[in-house]
Amino acid sequence: MEIVSIIQALDPCRTDLKSLGAQDLGAPGFGEPWHAQVFGLSMALAQAGVFSWATWVETFSTEIRANPQTGTETSEDAYYRQWSAALVTLLRKTGVMTDEELAETSEHWRRSYIATEHGKPIVFRRDLPDLPDIDGHHHHHHHHPEPVPVAISEKA
Repeated sequence: MEIVSIIQALDPCRTDLKSLGAQDLGAPGFGEPWHAQVFGLSMALAQAGVFSWATWVETFSTEIRANPQTGTETSEDAYYRQWSAALVTLLRKTGVMTDEELAETSEHWRRSYIATEHGKPIVFRRDLPDLPDIDGHHHHHHHHPEPVPVAISEKA
């Protein structure tokens, strides 16, 4: 299935989504909790009118063409990396979050990641002290290019 038809199938304006099964969409499942979170956040922002679905389709398609799957990642890893990057692009473009807010949130994600015990889900926290780089971290986590924020503040 082409990516455009997947996006059309997931259009938040559709009213017949109950008739669609995962096999009908051709999209990867949620292999990690953050996959579901970034997917849900994108859908909620589109439904709230932060960006149009046409804008989402264009941005996501552009990201897929510009940054295709690499030889070292699975199709699921590539899909959610691209989905996440497209969302960050739209957060910047729409002014929902500034570069400073995105950088600050990314830093808090880094701190939360480092402070999380191996094998446990990462709990996002903004109250952690500055922590060293993960190079000295004693266990392996999956690295994602740019974490997606879990909270969005309204622009004043």
